[in-house]
Amino acid sequence: MAITKIWPVKDSLNRVIEYAKNVDKTENPDFLNADLYQVLHYAADENKTRFERQYYVTGINCAVETAGQQMQITKERFGKTGGTLAHHACQSFKPDELTPKACHAIGVKLAQKMWGDKYEVIVSTHLNTNCLHNHFVINSVSFIDGKKYNERKAEYQRMRDTSDALCREYHLSVIENPTKRKRSQGLYQAEKRGELTRYALYRSDIDEAIERSMTMKEFYDYLRRKGYQIKGKVDSCALKLPHYSRFTRFKTLGEAYSVLQIQDQIYRQRGPEVREKSKEPILFFVPTPKKLQIEDILGFGEEYRKLRNLYRFFCYQLGIYPKNKGQVSMSPIIKEEVRRMEEISQQTIFLCKHQIDTYEQLKEKQKEIQTEMDGLLNQRKKLTNKMRRAGPEEKEVLRQEKMALTKQITEIRKDLRLAFGVEKRSLDMMKSLEITREMLNKEMQKNKEKQRYR
Repeated sequence: MAITKIWPVKDSLNRVIEYAKNVDKTENPDFLNADLYQVLHYAADENKTRFERQYYVTGINCAVETAGQQMQITKERFGKTGGTLAHHACQSFKPDELTPKACHAIGVKLAQKMWGDKYEVIVSTHLNTNCLHNHFVINSVSFIDGKKYNERKAEYQRMRDTSDALCREYHLSVIENPTKRKRSQGLYQAEKRGELTRYALYRSDIDEAIERSMTMKEFYDYLRRKGYQIKGKVDSCALKLPHYSRFTRFKTLGEAYSVLQIQDQIYRQRGPEVREKSKEPILFFVPTPKKLQIEDILGFGEEYRKLRNLYRFFCYQLGIYPKNKGQVSMSPIIKEEVRRMEEISQQTIFLCKHQIDTYEQLKEKQKEIQTEMDGLLNQRKKLTNKMRRAGPEEKEVLRQEKMALTKQITEIRKDLRLAFGVEKRSLDMMKSLEITREMLNKEMQKNKEKQRYR
């Protein structure tokens, strides 16, 4: 299974090439596992460059060592040095599905079929993550006719189709029906940090409703009692809480949370005897609450409800219906307020820790944290450059130093995020106070006018 992406590069050509050829990500593990004689022989040969260790970097229509200069010469030859400098593409595979050698071979074949006839391309395989992935740096100007590469939707579709064909050739899995909906990066990072996002809140309440429902009507009624608003039919069924402005479709929360999947879960958690004897129609719509039920019209409403409640009681006692496990059900609005309170608590601890009392002190602290973080980022960049030229032992020492710097940067980033959060909250409070003052002034003026009139 391969996922493909492509995007333009407009800031620096050398930056994206150096990123693709990064020694720490493309270094051949076979070299590191070589015997002592080979390593000593390699170290003693001063004529060899660091590029020979980059087994998983290949140049198409250009040399790896001088790819940046060759691409720039092509641009100058046709007088097209501005605008988009290159295109950066990525091809990522499923974890533990193939070897680095096969991954790189697929990447090279993909680059040759896509751009090999007209463009200079660097292909590199990164091994530093759980998912092996190929990076492609494509020159934006063709060395054949000087035409610029047009990154349009049809071209991306061709790249995806070519990648899928190569995956089938190498007997790898392929995504047959890819989802077109993209998840926002902010939401993805928040869920990765374990924060209680809107989607996580919806999922937990839906799971709770599924566990405590035996029909779709009970499922929807349970969510309504928790404060949710629900609308739509199967494909477009959506829900939202009152303090959110937009509805969210069930299927947006994931495949397991589509209406059909939820219905299937509710149906499966009933016992087999209940499934066989149940004649209740399958509800594919959100039922609207009615003030007058049919049993009330026929005149036996109260007796019928008592009999139904008694039947359900015995079903719970016999274990046909799942029993309540005793969890305390918390309102989704309260959950949202708890999340906000945790955020405010962290910001309060930050203010007390640094003894910040005024807005000016907060801005000074922001500048101080930003300066400190920039310094650490520069140090880490220097260590990365040293690691590219260091030997195995020195490289391990530098890696440990780099990890320590990364931990410091992570902590400082948290403080910076808290500082900006305090600033935003303070500005929002000031705006609210101004609006309140204006409303009070208007009320006072109205009262004065009324008194004068009287």
